[in-house]
Amino acid sequence: MVQGAPALVYLLTRAALFAAGVPFVFSLDWMWMADPVDLRDRLAATLTYFHAFPPGMNLLTGALLKAGDVAHAGLLAQAVFLMLGVVQVQALAYLGRALGLPGLAAAALAVAFTLSPAAIYFDHLYLYEWPITTLLVVAAALFHRALVTPSTWRWLAFFGVCAVIGFTRSTFHLAWFVLLVAASVWISAPDRWRPVLRGALVPGLLLAAVYAKNAMLFGTFAISTFGPASFHLVTVDRLPREVRDSWIRDGRLSPFAAISAYAPPRAYRPYFASADLTGWPPTVTRLQHPSVNAPNFNHWFLLEVHEARRRDVQAALAARPLDYARNVLAGLRAFSAPSTSWHPRSRTPASPHVGHRAALGRYDAWYTRLVHGYPWSPVGLYAFVPMVCLYQAWRLRHRAPDTDRARAALIGLSLFLVLYTTAASTMLTYFESPRYRFQIEPFLWLLTAISVQSLIRSVRARWTST
Repeated sequence: MVQGAPALVYLLTRAALFAAGVPFVFSLDWMWMADPVDLRDRLAATLTYFHAFPPGMNLLTGALLKAGDVAHAGLLAQAVFLMLGVVQVQALAYLGRALGLPGLAAAALAVAFTLSPAAIYFDHLYLYEWPITTLLVVAAALFHRALVTPSTWRWLAFFGVCAVIGFTRSTFHLAWFVLLVAASVWISAPDRWRPVLRGALVPGLLLAAVYAKNAMLFGTFAISTFGPASFHLVTVDRLPREVRDSWIRDGRLSPFAAISAYAPPRAYRPYFASADLTGWPPTVTRLQHPSVNAPNFNHWFLLEVHEARRRDVQAALAARPLDYARNVLAGLRAFSAPSTSWHPRSRTPASPHVGHRAALGRYDAWYTRLVHGYPWSPVGLYAFVPMVCLYQAWRLRHRAPDTDRARAALIGLSLFLVLYTTAASTMLTYFESPRYRFQIEPFLWLLTAISVQSLIRSVRARWTST
């Protein structure tokens, strides 16, 4: 009964939130999305010529729109996110048990996570944060199962989910996938590495195919051509304005350095003779998405702009490396801020969380004071995360007697996901980082829970021995 309880409680709480008026926000004008009509009517061609961001959410959106009109697609999206929540809470409870928590404690932790304000906010917003968080938790559970009872099919399931993550979020690069393959081979017993490679082969080739497609069509071996713009945010964009303007005048930076990375392609129109480009489909040459009147960040202008931004970033890093280090530290502080306040216009009517905050604002404020108020705001309790990670790394190094190989590997995977995502979210971009942390939030909860558990056991053992 305990094993199925997290899903039941999750569904009951979501029914209560629905009754309380918490809305599901289904928006189709995100910058990472192609035009909805193109996704509905020309899905394959649209994905083929989509270079700006990973194709995962566009593929899901196209499937939802093909299944119904915009109104019905929103209901289907809500159902998908609800199913993801059921899977997430069950997988998180499984991970808790796999890491040594009692069944009831593991179930309580999983349910408590889904009741955190950030989980409720992202569970009710059509954005990739909730799917990616779920997929990472599921991947970790599949990783543990593949180590406990190895087989090609179990490894295929694990790497298949990892490939879907890579298709959906550029943070989880092809290099991340390769690192997971290498680590899985190393962790597996000497006679069990072949199933790992067989399981990774097809998902790895499919993920690499998207990179190869972008290299062939757009000249960039990447799943997202927006990468230089993201890096621009933590380097060139943080330069003092007078320095940046002076460097632009001197030719050390391109004129694009003065334009926001979030500026629509129309802002670059003065620098190009024409918006049209012979031989390219409208999805790459339109300045606006016609059906939602939103900027088309898949425009071909941005291919050249991002290459210029790449050179600008290199120039800024070479000239002012200490500035970059300070920006990363500032980004790390922002990374620990409340995930419910990630939006640049968080407290304005432009925020996608207006309806969520209207229903849950007091709860959100109370939670923020409790978790992010001590020892200093906005970091709060996340100031202790490095100690938790170091403690678990120390335990792995000394292999605690009660830690078997699969459990140790799961702890190692959790630490890797935390460190990798933190580094990528603070060293390669700036702004909106609190929502990037949400992707690894379940692993922070798990690592903290097992650290507290082991400390309590140590205290009890010393108390009983005296």
